[in-house]
Amino acid sequence: MACALSRQNLSMKKTIKKTIIIYAAVIGLLVFLYLMGLLKPIETVVLKTLNPITSRLYRISTDIRTTYSERTTKHGLQIEIDKLHDQINSLLEEKAKLENIKEENKVLRDNLRFLSKKEYNYSLANILSRDSAIDENGRTESVIIDKGAKDGIVAGLAVVNGKGILVGKISEVKEAIARVNLTNNENCKIAATVLNDDRTSGIAEGELGLTIKMSFIPQDRNINIDDIVVSSGLEPMIPRGLIIGRVIEVNKENNELWQEAIIEPIIDPDELIIITVLNPLVDR
Repeated sequence: MACALSRQNLSMKKTIKKTIIIYAAVIGLLVFLYLMGLLKPIETVVLKTLNPITSRLYRISTDIRTTYSERTTKHGLQIEIDKLHDQINSLLEEKAKLENIKEENKVLRDNLRFLSKKEYNYSLANILSRDSAIDENGRTESVIIDKGAKDGIVAGLAVVNGKGILVGKISEVKEAIARVNLTNNENCKIAATVLNDDRTSGIAEGELGLTIKMSFIPQDRNINIDDIVVSSGLEPMIPRGLIIGRVIEVNKENNELWQEAIIEPIIDPDELIIITVLNPLVDR
C-alpha cells in the first residue's frame, strides 16, 4: 500500500513538472514570436476587439472619479460656507452688542449732562420690561425698572429721560423694582403749566395710551398749537419745569367752564432704555 502511494506521488510530481515545462515553453515561444513581430496581426485583432470595452471602462472610471471629485468639492465648499455663516452670525451678534453698548453710553452721557446742570438727587435705572394693557379706565402704559425701596425710591417721584423730559411717575414700589406709569397712562396725573403768556395751569393725564390730555384750563386762557407744557412744581415730589410735551389740539366749548388741550409727548416711550428717577425729598 505504501509503495503504491509513493509511486502515485512520484507520477503526480512528474506530471506537474511536465506541465510547468510546457507552460514555460509556450510563454517563451510567445515572447520570441512577439519580439520577432510575428504576433502583430493577432495583437491588432485583439486590441480592436477590446477597444470598445476598454474605452467604456475608461469612461466609467472617469465618471466615477469626476463624481467623487465633485461630491468631495461640494462637501468641502459646504463646510466652508457653514463656517462663513457661523462667522457672519458671530459678527452680527458682536455688532448688536456693540450697538447696544454704544446706545447705552449715549443715554448715560445725556443723563449726566442734564443732571450736571441741575441740583437733583437722582437714581439711574434700567428698564426691565414694558407693560401695555387695557383696563376699566382704558389703555395703560407702564414700565418696570431695576430700582426699588432699597434705593430710596417711593411712589410719586418723577421719572425723566436723558434730556430731562418727563416720561412718567413712580406708581408702585417693591424692594428691588418699581413700576413707572408713563405720561400717556390714564393713571398718571401731573400738575402742569403751559408756557404761554399767562402760564396757564391745569392737570395733565394720559389719554388712551397715546396722547396726554390737559384738563381744568379756564376758558379765558389763550392756548396755542405747539405751546410747550411743563410740570408746574405744585406737587412736592415733581420738580418744576420738566417738559411734558407740546400742544397739538385745543378743545374749547362756549358753554363749558373749562377747556382742554391735547398734548403730544416729545419722546417715544418705546425708545426708553435707561431712565432717571428724581428725588427732591432727599438731600444731596
